[in-house]
Amino acid sequence: MTDTITGKRIIIPVHDNSEFFSDNADYAVIDLDATHIERIKKLAVVVRQMKAYKISEFNHACDFMAADWDAEPDNGKVALKEFEGRMECNTLNVTDSDFFWSGYYKHTDVRWETDTVLLVVLDEPGIHDERETCTDVTGQGESP
Repeated sequence: MTDTITGKRIIIPVHDNSEFFSDNADYAVIDLDATHIERIKKLAVVVRQMKAYKISEFNHACDFMAADWDAEPDNGKVALKEFEGRMECNTLNVTDSDFFWSGYYKHTDVRWETDTVLLVVLDEPGIHDERETCTDVTGQGESP
């Protein structure tokens, strides 16, 4: 019998649909408990059964962060600081094989979306961390 994951921390990049919007979040930090993990897995089963593209539901599990290039790296990855903006219409989107969050920056028409996360990540131990790796003394990094 395999161990059941009771919680999962996910740190994933956030992207938006505007070339000119500058007050944006860089990462979403999501702490999922066993109930959230099971819900995502069940929604994926329903997507497969219904032969749908995805299921979306309102979900405010994301804490939004900005990259802090002036701080010391956090275990070799870019440090984070709290994002000062606000988000609305936060939705969890589940497909047959992955999931992601999306929404809008408050009081704008700028849509944001996180990177997708494969469902298998929910069964892996440890943190799923997609932050940029810091590679030089200035704290500037590049993706692995």
